[in-house]
Amino acid sequence: MAEMASRERMRRALTGELPDRIPLCEICIWPETIQRWRTEGLPEDVDALDWLCMDKIAMYGADCSLRFPEQILEEDAETRLVRNTDGVTERQWKTKTATPHKVDSLIKEPDDWLRYRDRLSFAPDRVAEGYADAVAAREHNDQWFAVVPGEPMWWALMAMGFERALPMLMDHPDVVEEMVAYQTRLNLEIIDHFTQLGKPDAMWHFSDLCYGNGMLFSPDQFRQIVLPHLKRITSACWDRDIVPMFHCCGKVTEFVPLLIESGYACAQPLEARDRNDVRELKPLYGDQITLFGNISVDHLSTALEQVDEEVEPKIRIAAKDGRYIFHSDHSVPPTVPLANFRRALELARKLGSYE
Repeated sequence: MAEMASRERMRRALTGELPDRIPLCEICIWPETIQRWRTEGLPEDVDALDWLCMDKIAMYGADCSLRFPEQILEEDAETRLVRNTDGVTERQWKTKTATPHKVDSLIKEPDDWLRYRDRLSFAPDRVAEGYADAVAAREHNDQWFAVVPGEPMWWALMAMGFERALPMLMDHPDVVEEMVAYQTRLNLEIIDHFTQLGKPDAMWHFSDLCYGNGMLFSPDQFRQIVLPHLKRITSACWDRDIVPMFHCCGKVTEFVPLLIESGYACAQPLEARDRNDVRELKPLYGDQITLFGNISVDHLSTALEQVDEEVEPKIRIAAKDGRYIFHSDHSVPPTVPLANFRRALELARKLGSYE
């Protein structure tokens, strides 16, 4: 099979057609990792993904927030306390890559939601200037191009905080569903606006609705409160020839069938440390959804021979008949040596060929 352009390779892998080989992707290599790799052979002033000959994904966000003005409430040498555009107060790290710590939120009770819900109205400036130029650049750079609005349920959880949102889901499911519905409406308006400005290849929802032991709430609640709204979004995407993608950390074994039912093309990143394994998922769901990731960075951080033990058996099973994309099981931290990552790519390129 002749070598394909990267965008065509991604589209085929995500829609069930056979590409020339599995795509080789990575959407987050930590800045600290790049610093390490510069000392191990990565040339200065080159893009790591270009140098490694990987398939690149460009992403363009949208403002799906309540649009409060962002405020820095306090600051020290290492952190800053920020009230973000959803009214959530969080402590952010200034000196390292780390998840912010949520401190407080403005939406605490049903009445708070009623007070602020109209702030989710659409306006064209929720999409930043420069989008049309970004769409044009993907043609020149041969990059898969995904727009990234806020996933409705994850947005609701983040706007309230887990400590309030999960009890609210039990005590006031109608309020949570209305939050999801409002955010869904905004998603649909933003996707329509994106399409008018220049159709993207994909729509990517980033939403961690699972944790280390499974889903944050029951599959039945998901089907009742969330799934109908997500199907509206994915249907609108497929109607426009936009591929809907989904990111979810945690153990996703019982969640993958719900993603299929919701209409998404892929499940990413399939964290290995949370006991996800493409060798188990592929026989169950590999003909219905693209499995994207699952290469353990814990294994890539050890001896070089363990890279082979991690990558080879997974690629042999996951790549069979297509619908698999190589990616770490989350992101690449500075514990991963450049030689190990290059070895993983070498194996994936060799074993993931469909010639």
